[in-house]
Amino acid sequence: MRLGKPLLAEFIGTFALVFIGAGAVTVLAPNETVAVALAHGFVIMTFAYAFGNDSRSYINPALAIAGLVAGEHAVADVIQVIVAQLLGGIAGAALLAFVYGAGAPHHLGATLIDLNRTTLLGGFILEAIGTFFLANTVLNTAIRGTAGRLAPFAIGMTVSFCIMAFGSVTGGSLNPARTLGPAVASGDYSELSIYLAAQVLGAVMAGLLYRFVWKEAAPQASGAAAESAADGL
Repeated sequence: MRLGKPLLAEFIGTFALVFIGAGAVTVLAPNETVAVALAHGFVIMTFAYAFGNDSRSYINPALAIAGLVAGEHAVADVIQVIVAQLLGGIAGAALLAFVYGAGAPHHLGATLIDLNRTTLLGGFILEAIGTFFLANTVLNTAIRGTAGRLAPFAIGMTVSFCIMAFGSVTGGSLNPARTLGPAVASGDYSELSIYLAAQVLGAVMAGLLYRFVWKEAAPQASGAAAESAADGL
C-alpha cells in the first residue's frame, strides 16, 4: 500500500482542521457556537473532497481506529496515519499559538468540559456518543458508500451538529488530534485522558457495529472502484 500521499493528505487536513476549527474558537465569542460548528464542518467537508482520492481523509485518529476495528485497514498502516494526524494537529495548534500568543482567549480552542453544566462523566459520555455518531457516519457513507459523492457533506455536518448540540459543554472535539493539539499549545493536559478515552471508546463501538452488522450488506468493490480503494488508506 502506497502511504506517501495519504499521510501527507492526513497531515494537511488535520493541520487545517485544528488551525481553522480551534482558531474559530479562539477569535469568536463563546455564544458563536453555530459559526464554530460550521467552521469545523466545512473544513472536514472541503478536505474530504480535496483528498478523498488519495486517502480516506479521516483527519481524525478516532476514525482511523474505527476503520481498523471494522476490518478495513491494517494495523501498521493505521499507526502511521495516526502519527501523521497527531503531528498535523499539534502543528496547527502551534501555529495558532505563534499567531495569537500565549495570552490568546479561550485557551487556543482547547476542549475542556464545562463543569458548571455537567460532570466529568457527563462530558465523557457526550464525547463518546458524538464520536460514535461520527465514526458511524464515516463507515457507512464513505466506506459502505451509502451517500455516494455526498459522503463528505454528511461527515462534515455530523461534526457540526454535534458541536451545535454540546460544543458549549465539551467543545465537541470527537477527535484526539483536535484535543491534543490545543492541549500541547496551551500546556493544559488536565482533561486530555478523559477526552481520548471517550473518543476511542466511541470509535471502537462504531467499528464493531459496522463490522458485525452493516459490513455484511456492503457491496463488493470491483473494477476501478477496487483499484481506487487500494491506492488510498
